[in-house]
Amino acid sequence: RAATSAFKSTALGLSYLRVRSESKKEFTEQYPDPVSSRSSEELPARTRGRLFNDVLRCTGCGDCVSACPTQCIRLNTDEGPKVGKKWISTFDVDHSRCFFCGFCVEVCQPQSLTHVKGHQTASYQIEGQVASYGRGPVSEQLRESWEKQRRQRSDGGAF
Repeated sequence: RAATSAFKSTALGLSYLRVRSESKKEFTEQYPDPVSSRSSEELPARTRGRLFNDVLRCTGCGDCVSACPTQCIRLNTDEGPKVGKKWISTFDVDHSRCFFCGFCVEVCQPQSLTHVKGHQTASYQIEGQVASYGRGPVSEQLRESWEKQRRQRSDGGAF
């Protein structure tokens, strides 16, 4: 039986190499296939695509960084304009390391980190796989203006 099975499977494979008929179509589709490829609007509602962080809602707590099994999120914070409020200077997601498990999204308390439906992140350079959502480092001018605002608040001045 083993020899018969091996012979039948080999004959079937060879028939695909020799004959190109309508009954023996290719199963592999070219990418992007205009007929069968889905746009991001047609994907299911719970699709886990690329990660997106709304930096205005992000508190910089770092729960997403500690929950990530591949350590694909890099977070750096500075002291913000208000006491207890952090300035998100760097929030980078390396999509080449992320395998879209969703742990970081589940632990995000302010729900600033979400999966978007886009999933095509191809690039020629590995640096193209890193998405940056941070606000940038705090400049000395910005730091001085925050300090001035804090002093006005503590002096009872209107803000």
